[in-house]
Amino acid sequence: MAVKLKDELKAAGRRLTRPRQAVLEVLEQCQYPLTASELYQQLQEHHVSIDLVTVYRTLTVLKELGLITQLELHQEGQFRYEIREGREHHHHIRCQGCGKIADLLLCPLKKLTAFIEKETRFIVEHHSLEFSGWCPKCQ
Repeated sequence: MAVKLKDELKAAGRRLTRPRQAVLEVLEQCQYPLTASELYQQLQEHHVSIDLVTVYRTLTVLKELGLITQLELHQEGQFRYEIREGREHHHHIRCQGCGKIADLLLCPLKKLTAFIEKETRFIVEHHSLEFSGWCPKCQ
């Protein structure tokens, strides 16, 4: 696990417990955002002794510290989580057939955000853009 994550936990007055370390390691290794249940399953596959309640508590703490991002893909109606370190703001596309999720490592809304801020005098802190379609296997 990256030293920066450990340092950020310590700076926030939090210990790097085994469950936190295990959750961060699984999220770092995964190529797509995971639900709490998927994360729990992967932890079980890695023989990490943790219960689902602890997974949820750990995700809450890591989200509050800004170490992970919580996403809600509207077609699913549940939250997914991904590591923030080393990742710029981005969006996702989800297959309507198999549910595969891919990162879109770009944000085409930067100019639109600047325009909205100029026109409304609001400061945009967050936005989301969600795509869905059919992956090559499901087409």
